[in-house]
Order: sequence, then C-alpha cells, then structure tokens
Amino acid sequence: MKFFWKLFFSIILVTEFFVGISGYVLIYSSFKNAIEREIKTAYQENDMLYFSLNQRITWSVEMSNMTFKWGILEEEMDYKELLTEAMSIQTTDGVISFSFSDVEGEVICGSRKKGFDDGLVKKLGTQERGYEIRKIDDGYMIHCARYVKLLNEDYFIENFRDITEVFENQAGYTRTFSIIMGLLFLVGGVVIFIISYWLVRPIRLLSQATRRLAEGDDMKPVRVNSRDEIGQLAEDFNRMADRLSENMEALKDYARRQEMFVGNFDHELKTPLTSIIGYADMLRSKRMSEEQTVLLADQIVQEGKRLQVMSEKLMQLTVLKRQDFKLRTVSAKCFLTSVYDTVFPAMQADGIRFIGEIQDGKLYIEPDLMKTVCINLLDNARKAIDGKNGQVVLSGKNVKGGYEISVSDNGCGIPEEELSKITEAFYMVDKARSRGRGGAGLGLAVCTAVMEIHRGKISFESTRGVGTCVQVYLAEVDRNDTDQR
Repeated sequence: MKFFWKLFFSIILVTEFFVGISGYVLIYSSFKNAIEREIKTAYQENDMLYFSLNQRITWSVEMSNMTFKWGILEEEMDYKELLTEAMSIQTTDGVISFSFSDVEGEVICGSRKKGFDDGLVKKLGTQERGYEIRKIDDGYMIHCARYVKLLNEDYFIENFRDITEVFENQAGYTRTFSIIMGLLFLVGGVVIFIISYWLVRPIRLLSQATRRLAEGDDMKPVRVNSRDEIGQLAEDFNRMADRLSENMEALKDYARRQEMFVGNFDHELKTPLTSIIGYADMLRSKRMSEEQTVLLADQIVQEGKRLQVMSEKLMQLTVLKRQDFKLRTVSAKCFLTSVYDTVFPAMQADGIRFIGEIQDGKLYIEPDLMKTVCINLLDNARKAIDGKNGQVVLSGKNVKGGYEISVSDNGCGIPEEELSKITEAFYMVDKARSRGRGGAGLGLAVCTAVMEIHRGKISFESTRGVGTCVQVYLAEVDRNDTDQR
C-alpha cells in the first residue's frame, strides 16, 4: 500500500475511533446521569409515600381516638381505605403508582404494574431499599421498594416510575451521533484526502526526481515551498543531486579523456611503428655498410624510446589534465629533421612525395609533445591524399616574433563549413575514409591541447579538392633561456 493511502486511512481510522469513543462516553455518561436522577426521584417519591402514610395514620388515630391494630381498624374506617387516602399523592407527573405489601410479597393495598412481581421485595431485608428497571412492552419502568415498620409490623412500600423517555432520548442521541459520524466520515474523508495529498506531494516529487536521477536524466531542482522537515529534505536532496551531477560530469569527462588517450595512443603508435618496421626491414633485406646499419639501428632505438615517453606524456595530458610540462630550448632544424625521419617510411609506403624545407632556429617546446603535434598533422596530410602524385611538404621558417611550422598537402581538402569543428574530439570530416585508414577523430584535439601548453597558435587553410595547409606558430624563445639540446 502506498504511503498516501496509509496516511489517509490512518488519519480516518484514528479520527473516527477517538470521535466514536468520545461520543460513546458522552452519550453513556448522559444516560447514566439521567438514570441516576430517575432513581433518585423514585426514591424521593417512595419517601413521600412513607411520610404521607405515617402522617395519615398518626392523624387518624388522634382524631378518632380509637385503637389501631393491624388487620382491625375498629369503628368507622378500615386500613385499606386509610392507606389509599394516605398514599394518594399528586405530582407534576401525575398520581404516584404504588403498592403496599408484606414481607412475603403479598399486596395488601394498591397494585403492582403489569410485568412486575414480588422478586424485589423478597430480595430486600429489613432496613433496606432497592430498585429494578424492566422493559414493559415498548417502555421502561423503575420499580422501587423500601422496608417500613408500622405498629410493630414489617411492610414494604413499592412505587413505580415510567422512564421510557430516558431510553428514547438515549436512542435519539445514538441515531444523531451515528449520522454525525457518517457525515464526519464523508466530509472529513474529503478534507483528509486533500490534506494527505498536500502532505505527500513533496515526497512524490522527491520520488520522481530520484527516478530521473537513477535513469541518468537531467536533474531539475525539486521545488518544495515549506520550511518543515520535508522542505529541508528537499533542499538536502537538491544539494545531493547537484553534487552527484557534478561528479557524474567529472566521471564522464574522465572517461572521455581516457578514451581520448587510448585513441591518441593508437593514433600515435602507428607512425613510429611504421618507421621502426621500415628501418628494420631495410636492415633485414639490404646489405648495408656498418655506418648505415648503426644509423638505422639508432633510429629504431630512438623511435622505441619516443613511444615509451610519449605514452606517459599523452596520459598525463589527456587523462590527468597536466599542464605544467617542462619546456626547453631545442634546435628547430634538428627537431623537424627527427620528425621528417620518423614519418618518411610511412610516406614512402604510400607512394607520397615527402618534402622537407627547414630553416634553423630556436624552439622553446616540450619536444615529445610537439613531435606528437607534427606527426599528427603529417599523418592527417598523408590520409587526405587518395591517389597518385600525392605530395606533402613539411616546412619550418623564422617569422617575426617566433617560428612557424607548416604542413601542406595536395589532398582532398576540407569544406569551409567544417573548419571550425575539426579540432573537436572525435570529429571527423570524412568518417568512412578516416575509419578505413585508422582515424579516430582525436589527433587535432590533442594538438590543440598541446598548443595551449606552449601558448602557441594553430590555424587551418583548406580548399576542397585542392589541399590543406596547417600553420603552427610558436613564440620567440626567451633569450635568458640557456637550455640547449
């Protein structure tokens, strides 16, 4: 059962229970008090009968100056007539109904009401009085009896009082209360339903927000306009959701950077391996002088070491977001010649004419990361050429305020509308060609990150069907820097 219905039925049941108990107690107390009043009144009437009888007998004896013996009233008046006159009492409720009986319950004067017997008289002893209530036909009556001693004889005075009205009032109160309980259940049920809905609504909003958060949907703040515990819970939930959203974005960014690292490492691994395989194949298939053999072996060793260092630095750049790489001054000619030698076997394998036009100068760079930039640009140029007479030119020249490295090709070119997007991670101009030739859409994104570390600039010029030219601008070396390669 939902919490809403639990709350609704709990309030209904508790309300009905306590109102019902309260009503029952009130009706029962009122009924009990009314019965006690009627009993008291019945006893008072009985006392009045006894007082009237006693006065009448005393007055009659004094006035007639006769001897009174029970069973014999000499001269003019017998006892039955005397008792009838003495006990005929008028009240606001009419003449009091009575009977006068002996200890055996035998009625001497008057008569008992229909439905009553001598049971009460037989239960009472001397110096006692009591009552009983009986239902007679459609009404209720009190039968009251008390012991009296007259002329040394034991008797009982019995009187009867109609209390039907008390029971009718109780029945009327019960019916009225039942109607009130029914109305309370209906009207109160509607009110309690509205209140329960109002109380549970913030919890329902929190539940919906929790499901959205679990499903990974965009988290919108839960708006609860209250300052109670539920309002505080909603504020805490919103803070928790914001923190979770931040953590999720951080995890997504970390996963994206890991994927970038894997893609970049795969991208960067191919060109050096091509060089290593090409140089190793030359050593295996051709007879060379000792000097040439040493040079080729050294090139293989250098490329292997570069792969080792490059993997660590790529991870630091893309996964750990490291920015504090140590830059140093190197010779532009030596650096770009090393790049040229690394890429040459891959260009040669694709039948591409690879030209190097390099001016000497000074570069303030992190060599391994900058070499990654150059190899990425050259590899993109190689992939852009699809056919014969392909040509790629790697050039380096001193310009005002720094040094410019450029890579140009006569490949397919890049549409003008795509130029602003090519540095985005995983973006590829021609997905089919890039995937087919080993592209992942990550190289230029890494190039941009490396250029930010060097505070350099990278720009693109391209014409569809003509080719592309990429310029990398590096600021002039600080003249106080004496670190030379």
